[in-house]
Amino acid sequence: MTESQTIGGQAAARRLSMGATMPPAEVPGVRLQRFLGSGAFGQVWVGRDINTGRGVAVKFYLHRGGVNWSLLSREVKNLVQLSADRHVVQVLEVGWDADPPYYVMELIEGGSLEDMLVRRGRLPVAESVDLFRKILIGLNHCHGKGVLHCDIKPANILLAADNEPRLADFGQSRMSHDQTPAMGTLFYMAPEQADFQSSPDARWDVYAAGAILYRMLAGTAPHRDQALLSQLDTAGSLPGRLARYREAIALAPPAAEQLSRRDIDRSLKKVLQQCLDVDPESRYSNVQQILDDLHHRDKARSRRPLMLLGIVGPLLLIMATCFFGARSIDLATRTATKELRTEAFGSNQFAARLAAQTLETEIQRYFDLVHEEAQRETFEVLLADLIEGETSKPVLERIASSSSPVEALVREDALAARDILLEHPAQLRLDEYLSERLAQYRQASEPGKPRQRLATMFVTDRAGTIMTIVYGKSVPREQNSVGRNFAYRTYYTGRKDDYPSTIPMESVQPLRHAHLSSAFQSTATKMWKVAISTPLWLEDGSVVVSGRRETPDRDPDAVFVATINLGDFQLLQRSGSGDNADAANPSQVAVLVEAREGDLRGTVLQHPLMDQLREKRQSFSDKSYQVDGATMDRLLEGGDVDYRDPMAKASVGNGFGGEWIAAMEPVTLPRPTHAAPPADATRERGRPLGIDGRPLPGSEGQTDLLVLVQYRLSEVLGPVSELRRSLLFEGAFAIASILGMTLFLWWVVRRVSTQDERRAAKEDESPAPQQERIETMTLG
Repeated sequence: MTESQTIGGQAAARRLSMGATMPPAEVPGVRLQRFLGSGAFGQVWVGRDINTGRGVAVKFYLHRGGVNWSLLSREVKNLVQLSADRHVVQVLEVGWDADPPYYVMELIEGGSLEDMLVRRGRLPVAESVDLFRKILIGLNHCHGKGVLHCDIKPANILLAADNEPRLADFGQSRMSHDQTPAMGTLFYMAPEQADFQSSPDARWDVYAAGAILYRMLAGTAPHRDQALLSQLDTAGSLPGRLARYREAIALAPPAAEQLSRRDIDRSLKKVLQQCLDVDPESRYSNVQQILDDLHHRDKARSRRPLMLLGIVGPLLLIMATCFFGARSIDLATRTATKELRTEAFGSNQFAARLAAQTLETEIQRYFDLVHEEAQRETFEVLLADLIEGETSKPVLERIASSSSPVEALVREDALAARDILLEHPAQLRLDEYLSERLAQYRQASEPGKPRQRLATMFVTDRAGTIMTIVYGKSVPREQNSVGRNFAYRTYYTGRKDDYPSTIPMESVQPLRHAHLSSAFQSTATKMWKVAISTPLWLEDGSVVVSGRRETPDRDPDAVFVATINLGDFQLLQRSGSGDNADAANPSQVAVLVEAREGDLRGTVLQHPLMDQLREKRQSFSDKSYQVDGATMDRLLEGGDVDYRDPMAKASVGNGFGGEWIAAMEPVTLPRPTHAAPPADATRERGRPLGIDGRPLPGSEGQTDLLVLVQYRLSEVLGPVSELRRSLLFEGAFAIASILGMTLFLWWVVRRVSTQDERRAAKEDESPAPQQERIETMTLG
């Protein structure tokens, strides 16, 4: 039973059966060892030189039909001369007189380029270009000696042990002046070569060399696909197949464009495209032109690192300059900003202290005004007539007999007593006098002579009932507060906050010292006010005012009260900074803020925006605007914060938006100079004790007001921003100048290099000496 063979084994058996077992003849000096292969002309055997031991290949010409042996002999002699080149397989001996004729050539044991490509597929670009260049050098030497190979393909390129390509199989070669056609191999043969009427041309070898380069890069021959192979197989005769081949190559897209490798540079692809151009006129004329372009490509690639350094180096230098320049500008900006901000904050703190002191002085002048008004002789007489009058005193006592202030507002006999008091002559005389005095303080100030302004003036009796009151404008009788008891109010008690209106009258003690009330909001204008009140005692027909001289040790007989709109303080009247300060967008303003703990803490009491609305006779909204507690604490601790004006949230407060530098100072009132130094048990920083044993807020000591001076941050940092813009502009101009000079120098170098390349190319194109004409013959 015969053992079955694999397909590979069967193919190997078939080759062995077809191979020769005995050499056609003996070759003197050569020991033939084994059969290598056969072709159209005969057989090739491997042997060894007996004298040198060198391996050789012997080609026997067994088929002599149609061969001109005299021409063949002359051609082989030329090939012997050609084979002296190391890029061509060397011919060692020729035996044309033997039967059969033969010639001995060196044995190349590395195999063919075809074998390597079948084994490895496509090659790396660098290796492909190196082999391509060496093949071109061999072809160039052949062309230089008048020999055109006409059948360049990977199978005809043998590789030596050092991977050096050697040209072999010149069976289709022609002399350069030969006009007989020569058939190459499909897909390595130029389209015009596939014609029996064509004449040999060096551009045939150019196309074939390009096809070999394409094969090494792509792994397959150009234009070779199954569809074209099927068309060629069905074409019938050889002329038909050649015509079909020419037509398919002419209609196919450029082969170089079909390469999908990304590692092929543009110059190499251009060389490949020009080698494989279908039009012979557009193809390289000779192999030397290809070598020149490869040389130019090598020079360009060798200059690429220098060019890259020439471009990237200056760019990196510019980038580093930009980085460190920007860093320096940023550092200088931040340093200048910090210094300016620190200086501005210190200046703003000083401005806040100065503003607080100025406001304290102004409030003290209002205290003096109240004291002076309370001690005017006419006022003393009219006040005594009203308080001690035989008809007015019982009326006041009837109102004061109520159990609480709220009862005095609804009890019938108290209401009747109020009606009597409103029409009482003593009350009317005091009302008329105070109206005249109030009018003096409500007149417009003369330029350069600011005037103190009052909103209202009124007097209460010892029980807290308002005996008379004058307003800035007339009010209806039912809204007049005369005869109504307000003993629970802070201007009467000297407290920080009002008592409940239901507090028993006997538990309320009137204040014993001049007092600045906490701020309260007008129900009509929504503007904030304060009241200055001072207790009055009647002694020997004159009025004794608190703080002016020794006061009696008893409750006061009356309390004189004057109210002031906070916007009427001169310090707070549209305090803008600079000669061109814009009222709608000021750079520095002073603001009054509520200091009392509780829901009202941080409430903006007076602001330039309120003045603007008052001048336009517009009322402010019911909404209050407050500085948040955390910001308040930071400001009171003396910290520098990025302050944002809460009034900017108002519908008309856009001019106060943005960041500000702010400083806050409490407002304290100076202690009267004539008063004795207070004992620690009874005084705290000049503040007198109240009826509950605690210091009275708002007395001639500390107030519940805070002055906040804010300076627009953009005004402070304006010079820094301008400096930054200038530095950035100068830096950008310098960088642009350096970049422009770099590009100009690079252009000059590029232009000079291009001119040198063109000059070298012209020198290369100069005509070479004519080669000796060699007769044409075909190797068979």
